[in-house]
Amino acid sequence: MLKNHFLGLALFIFLTLASSGCSRQAWYEGVKEGARNNCRSQPPGEVEPCLIKLNTKTHEEYEKERSGTK
Repeated sequence: MLKNHFLGLALFIFLTLASSGCSRQAWYEGVKEGARNNCRSQPPGEVEPCLIKLNTKTHEEYEKERSGTK
């Protein structure tokens, strides 16, 4: 089961990156989606707390924070 989930996630990330030219933004969004999928595979009582902890910044917000610009 876990192996199938991992393969599905890897395929999703690959297709996302392939369709967008492997930009940094695509990598960023792919990782965020993978984290959301990981939360959704948790036991029922742990899904919501896991989703709450996730990064919700857009790629633009992340880049601005990373570069120190406002």
